[in-house]
Amino acid sequence: MSDSLKDLLQAEAEAEAIVSAGEKERDRIIQKALDDALDMERQFKDRLPEMQQSFLDKAQERAAQTIAEMKLRYGERNKTLRELAGKHESEALERAIAMLVDGEQARS
Repeated sequence: MSDSLKDLLQAEAEAEAIVSAGEKERDRIIQKALDDALDMERQFKDRLPEMQQSFLDKAQERAAQTIAEMKLRYGERNKTLRELAGKHESEALERAIAMLVDGEQARS
C-alpha cells in the first residue's frame, strides 16, 4: 500500500506541475495578448496624424473641386445673362424712348 500511496503522491505532484505549467503558459499567453493589443493601440495612435492629414487633404481637394465647379457654373450663368442682356438691350432702349416720346406727346 505504501507503493500505491507513493504512486498517488507522485501522480499528484506531476499533476500539480502540469497545472502550474499550464497556468504559467496561460499567463504568458494573456500577457502576450495584452502586449500585442498595446502595440496595436500605439501604432494606431502613431498613425492618427497621418490619417487626419489624409482626411484633410481629401476634404481640401473636394472643396477645391466644388469651388471650381461653382465658378464654372457662375461663369456660364453670367455669360448667359450678359448675352440675354445684350439681346434685349436694344429692345429696352426702344421701349424707353417710346415711353419718353409718348409721355412728351401726352403733355403737349
